[in-house]
Amino acid sequence: MRDATQMFRRLLVRFARAVKRDSAFDVSPDVPGSALATFIFERAVMTFRGVLLSARARRSAFPVFVGRRVIVRDATCLSLSPGVTIGDNCRLDCLGSVGVVLGGGVTLRSGVHIEVTSVLREMGEGCVIDDRAGISENVFIGAKGLVRIGANSIVGPSVKIIAENHVITCDDAPIREQGVTRKGITIGEDCWIGTNAVVLDGTSVGDHAVIGAGAVVTRDVGPWEIVGGVPARGIRSRSRAEAQ
Repeated sequence: MRDATQMFRRLLVRFARAVKRDSAFDVSPDVPGSALATFIFERAVMTFRGVLLSARARRSAFPVFVGRRVIVRDATCLSLSPGVTIGDNCRLDCLGSVGVVLGGGVTLRSGVHIEVTSVLREMGEGCVIDDRAGISENVFIGAKGLVRIGANSIVGPSVKIIAENHVITCDDAPIREQGVTRKGITIGEDCWIGTNAVVLDGTSVGDHAVIGAGAVVTRDVGPWEIVGGVPARGIRSRSRAEAQ
């Protein structure tokens, strides 16, 4: 039995590394064989759902893993890559000039909502998430302006990324009638956005930066910079060269 468990583990690691294009993927030796069997069965079911979704997508891929109760609207604006995982209860509203583009090995955990267009009066742009980025539970990405998230970045639970802002320059008209601005948001590679942080329109986050939990990003964040607070301010640099 132990030999069979080890064999399953080796096969799973080899398969996952190939699909996710991630040579660092591994499975703890403490994981029991029963858990591995359950994981493999669940992934098989998710793969079947992924085949059905890929058939509707603008760019299909295999394998794609899709959880339960996933809602995808306007799938003709969805581009998939091998190894994408879309968790339970996710919602992707993909209609847009760019749509939703998910790179290889991207993971959307349960409850993620990506909204590109909310009203047909003004179509949105889209959201591009690069290879192996991880989007945690209950994240909302408002991608009416273009949102880009770089490879290997981590977006923590309940983060809000909103690429749109209301115009409020006129005092004799309702705000909803004054229009919006959409400058877009860029998050670089290998970034970590902490739990409950908010990233607002017109900002960019440089490669390897860290946004503290609960921070509100209203300005650009430089590469290797750690910021926190409301509004987010610099705390220190992650770069050893700059720290010296």
